[in-house]
Amino acid sequence: MAAPSAPIDVNLLREHLAEVSEHESELTDRVYASLFTKRPDAEELFGTYSRASQERMMTETLTAVLYMLDREPWLDEYVHAMGSRHQFSYETSTDLYAPYADAVLEALAAVSGPQWTSELAAAWTAALDQVNEMMTAGYMQTSH
Repeated sequence: MAAPSAPIDVNLLREHLAEVSEHESELTDRVYASLFTKRPDAEELFGTYSRASQERMMTETLTAVLYMLDREPWLDEYVHAMGSRHQFSYETSTDLYAPYADAVLEALAAVSGPQWTSELAAAWTAALDQVNEMMTAGYMQTSH
């Protein structure tokens, strides 16, 4: 069992999301370039999607984080469904989640430039870890 998560600085991430939203296209390019470098096999899964679809997937990730920060009551179901969709529609295994999260972190750092701090890195890491755990739970629920 994983250790309890440290509290996430909601205000810090919310402010950062507002800043990086101006760079969504660059962020998307960087995420998928990094992911395909780390996991060339991922290009077979994600590389066939249009640029618009890739941006939608990136937006889904950031949206899940934002809603998680707001503690929306329906979020667990939404993210579990996202996990199930990744399992059955995209045929994505959970072992791609960590490299994807790493690629998101690298892209966020790159588009943030000197504003990227260890506090932002820790907050984003914790938030993405929580989303990944919730998506993985979606796999487990649908695999019975």
